[in-house]
Parts: sequence; C-alpha cells; structure tokens
Amino acid sequence: MSRSGRLAGHSASTARAGARVAITVGMVAFLVSVLAASAVGHTSLQLADPVPGSRVGRAPTQVQLRFAKQSVPDPRTKVAVVGPSGVDLAQGPPSVSGLGVSQRVAPAREAGVYVVSYAVMSADGHLTEGGYDFVLTAAATTRPIGSSSSVWQWVLLGAAFATIVVVGSVIMQSRQRRSGP
Repeated sequence: MSRSGRLAGHSASTARAGARVAITVGMVAFLVSVLAASAVGHTSLQLADPVPGSRVGRAPTQVQLRFAKQSVPDPRTKVAVVGPSGVDLAQGPPSVSGLGVSQRVAPAREAGVYVVSYAVMSADGHLTEGGYDFVLTAAATTRPIGSSSSVWQWVLLGAAFATIVVVGSVIMQSRQRRSGP
C-alpha cells in the first residue's frame, strides 16, 4: 500500500474516532441538560429557622422555611414539628407566602431533638418533601402550682372574697336595724 493510501486510511479512522467522541460528548451533554432541567423543576430548602442541626436555648413559637422557588397554598402542603416524646407540636395549617412557609407550634415542654418535616407545593406544580432536626437545650417552663406568683394570685382572690362577705354582712345588718323589731 502506498504512503498516500495509508495516510488516507489513517485519516478516515481518525475522523471516525473523532465523530464517535463528538457523538458521545453530545449525548452526555444532552443527558446532563435533561437531568439538570428536571432537577431545576423541583424547589429546595434554602433557609430555615430554627436552623437545621442547630442547638437552640429557647423553644420556637413557629418554624419558618424559605425555598428556592415560590410556594403555593395547597392541601398537600404540611409542616410537622415532632418532639422527643413523638408529639407533633404544629398548630393549625401552615402559612404560605411567596418563597416562605411558616408553621405555628405549641410550646415545647421537653428538651431534646425535634424533627421538622415538610411537604411543600411549588408554583411549578412539584411537591417537595424533606426534613431536618434541631436540638432544644431548655424546654419552656411552666409555673408549678406552688410558685410565688400563683400563691399571690390565690391570696388576692381570697382577700377579694373575704371583702365581699364582710361588706355583704354589714349591709344586711344595717337593713335589719332599720327595719327594727
């Protein structure tokens, strides 16, 4: 085979290899763009309060979530805040506004790990589910029955009752004196 024939054969095989590489790169680029487009179709949690994985000293009165895409009110939108004893502290339906979703919660009565889970409907129609946890280091305190403010409330209530009894007795005695025997 002549030198020009070998060069022509080499050029043809190089061209075929180049074409295969170009096709492979094109297919990979197409798959990446399709997968990226489907991933972009879903929203993701951007910010949260309490912060995921954080340790908080005061029980939150609400959980606030902020997403990458706008959320819309939907019956499937739910937020749960489950404490160490397994009780969900969420109160009422979540509030949806733009990129944010907030959920009122009952006062936490115990320290420990709290799990926030959510299902949020984004404006593009995708339901996004997820969750995280945070640690409450100090539970909300409730006043025991024997606390000083509770004792003073009972003292004041008793004094008011005694005053009413005394005033009522004085009025009744004065009426009896007027009516005479």
